[in-house]
Amino acid sequence: MIQFRMDQVAGLPPAFAMALGVFLLLFIAGLTWALLWLPDSSKLRSPAARERARRRKESRKRQQALRRRREALQRRARRRGDGD
Repeated sequence: MIQFRMDQVAGLPPAFAMALGVFLLLFIAGLTWALLWLPDSSKLRSPAARERARRRKESRKRQQALRRRREALQRRARRRGDGD
């Protein structure tokens, strides 16, 4: 498969093959730059962002506790209803 692709590129005019190679190198360099240098969205940069994240985490914990309590009450009510 790779040999077939190499033969295809070898059949191209030299200027076009060189342009294709340069484009490929620029693409790889750009992709590497983007992965290494673009800001990470998971980083909390400002104190306000950290505070929002802390409040969101606490809210999620409260909602999870409420959900557990509601499900426990529903299970208890079902058991009580089934026993009658």
